[in-house]
Amino acid sequence: MAKVEILTGAERQRRWSTELKLSILQEAFSADGSVSDVARRHDVLPQQIYAWRKKFSPPDLKSPETVSFIPVSLIGASESPSDGSTRSSVRSRRKDVEIVLRNGRLLRIAADMDLEVLSSLVACVEAA
Repeated sequence: MAKVEILTGAERQRRWSTELKLSILQEAFSADGSVSDVARRHDVLPQQIYAWRKKFSPPDLKSPETVSFIPVSLIGASESPSDGSTRSSVRSRRKDVEIVLRNGRLLRIAADMDLEVLSSLVACVEAA
C-alpha cells in the first residue's frame, strides 16, 4: 500500500531545509545516484530536484562574444644554433604553443607564428 500524506490548514506545502535539499542533491547526483530513485525515496518530484540544483548552482559564466588575444612572451635560453647545425635539430628544439578553443579543439602552433595567420586559422578551426 502506498504512503499518503494529507496536508490541511493554511500551509499546504512541505518545507525543506537547505541542509536537507543539499543532501538530497548530493545523493541524486553522486556517481551511483539516480534522480528518479532519490526522488521516489524522498517523495518529491524529479523536477523539484532539478530546480534545487539550478537554485544552488553558481551563476553561469558567459564566454566573451569576440575572440581576443593576449600578448605572450617566452623567456629562456636562446634557441638559435650558432654552429650551423641541421634543420632537424632546430625543429626538435622549436617551441610550440597549444591553444584550446571554445569548441574544445586543440590547436598546436609554432610560438613565432604571425598573428594575422593565427587569427584566420583560429577562425577557420572554430567555424569547422
